Amino acid sequence: MKNIVPLSEKQLILAHILKKSREYVLAHPEIRLTKKQEEKRKKYEKRRLNHEPLAYILGHKEFYGLDFKVTPDTLIPRPETELIVELTAWNIKHGTHSKGERIIVVDVGTGSGNIIISIAHNIKHGTGNKLKLYGIDTSAKAIQVARFNSKLNNSENKIEFVKGNLLEPIMKNEICSMFHDPCSMIIVANLPYLSQKIYASAMPDVKNFEPKSALFSKKDGLDHYEELFKQIKILDTRYQILNTIIEFSPEQKPALSKLIKKYFSAVKPKFKKDLAGKWRLAVITT
Repeated sequence: MKNIVPLSEKQLILAHILKKSREYVLAHPEIRLTKKQEEKRKKYEKRRLNHEPLAYILGHKEFYGLDFKVTPDTLIPRPETELIVELTAWNIKHGTHSKGERIIVVDVGTGSGNIIISIAHNIKHGTGNKLKLYGIDTSAKAIQVARFNSKLNNSENKIEFVKGNLLEPIMKNEICSMFHDPCSMIIVANLPYLSQKIYASAMPDVKNFEPKSALFSKKDGLDHYEELFKQIKILDTRYQILNTIIEFSPEQKPALSKLIKKYFSAVKPKFKKDLAGKWRLAVITT
């Protein structure tokens, strides 16, 4: 990073201090800060020059057109992850499930809740199906952030956030037994997937500030997904799992293909590229 803060980031910092939009800042170049505001601006820019992510400095990040609170306890939402939201919403609206069937969507490793909240927002107008949404995370602090974001984005009555490891909260409770009609499940996950090599070479913005537990995974970055697949194998005997949609690092595609084959021998996963043309998502239909 250069020894100056980019102009676009300076504008966002100024907008945050003024409690205005960036567009307002652009439209009012004559703005003059008070002494207190100027001190705050210098403090924020110094933090940014020390590689602290702008999202942590400002305390929020936009994702899928919504605003999310972020803290050092949660991973900062990335634009490429929006593809999970799009694919999941499409599956809910146009998938092979029966109309009127109850669908459970489980966001594993929910973090700030950005994925499951964006899904709830995207399907708010109804799909002809009964939906129940869950967000699971091992971090109690992340769950607190997710619940805050759910209220912030008017979805607190649509999503249940639960503390637990991967799918264990679902495995311990016969979720579908709570309902009187059949139900199917869609599992979405953006789990830690950076290998030791990739994590070691990550930018200071990432490695020095974002939680390692949300980034790094053993076994070349696939340890968390292997544990998830083991749980899905068990759940697959209880529910109809429509799809599992996961995000991964582009170089992992060959190894991930083998891992999927190991646990779901009859499955031919579909891989999707992000807007940068890099392999980013795998869709597993069991």
